[in-house]
Amino acid sequence: MPLPADLLRRNAEEAVRLIVLDLLSQAREAAPRCLDPEDAEGLHDFRVSIRRLRSTLSAWKGLLRGVVKKRDRRTLTGFQKRTGSSRDAEVTLEWLEEQVDELEPEHRPGYELVEARLRSALRAQSGDENRAVCNEFTEWAGGFESRVADSVPAAGVCAPYGEALAKRLDWIAGRLDACIAGLGDDRKRGPHRVRITGKRLRYLVEPVRAESEVAASLVDRCKRLQDVLGTLNDANVLGDLLRVWRDEVQESTDGESTAEKPGVLELCRLNGLRAEASYRLFRVDWLEGGGMRTLLDEAAALARQLRG
Repeated sequence: MPLPADLLRRNAEEAVRLIVLDLLSQAREAAPRCLDPEDAEGLHDFRVSIRRLRSTLSAWKGLLRGVVKKRDRRTLTGFQKRTGSSRDAEVTLEWLEEQVDELEPEHRPGYELVEARLRSALRAQSGDENRAVCNEFTEWAGGFESRVADSVPAAGVCAPYGEALAKRLDWIAGRLDACIAGLGDDRKRGPHRVRITGKRLRYLVEPVRAESEVAASLVDRCKRLQDVLGTLNDANVLGDLLRVWRDEVQESTDGESTAEKPGVLELCRLNGLRAEASYRLFRVDWLEGGGMRTLLDEAAALARQLRG
């Protein structure tokens, strides 16, 4: 269902419900694709559609009070968590395959150990569990769609959606600015908070990106930020796994090194370089180079434009 061209001028409550129904439709289309082994992006697209919907329900819970329940947001969070391991394994295997040319023959046993464990995790999550999530989502979505579509906006005057969006945009941009101010030397939790808050800002603006060049530019800038911080997050997630596997192969019970040790240590080194490069790019381009300031200035400019 395409969003109407006059979305910004509509009653905010009505506009938000139209956006929710549009996002729900996208998620319902993506759900079956996560079961298709030939669809390399099916699981990713389903997870993104769930994340957009969940973020929208959270951002506008005041306007959706009485229609969207807390359990709806918890249900979507559950779908997200239950498909997370599969997606992490897919992304890590893609990176792992790119490292083959960097490895020496003595690294092969360690590489094969890591690859086997990742594929085992993927098999465990991508079959019955994904099918169960797809079925449960489809059942939940049918009832949820009827509830939203049949709801009647509350009586009384409600601000236009553009005005409500401007207010919400100011709030989330303020949250992002606070995340940046609190980074310090934290290279893990701090950048992760920036990434999540940047996603929420992007999802808030996406429904109106076609209405404004500033909105379109802001969405694209948020995407570039997420690319940098997404790579950093992937490296941090893999780093936690590799450290566990490294400790397992450090020494065998008789005190001799295992055959897998050199390869696992080399993958730890290569992944560490990836994390370092991603963090350096974030700091140089976004913190020191003014990229984040430009993003926040665009958010403020869009809020002013929406109020006008």
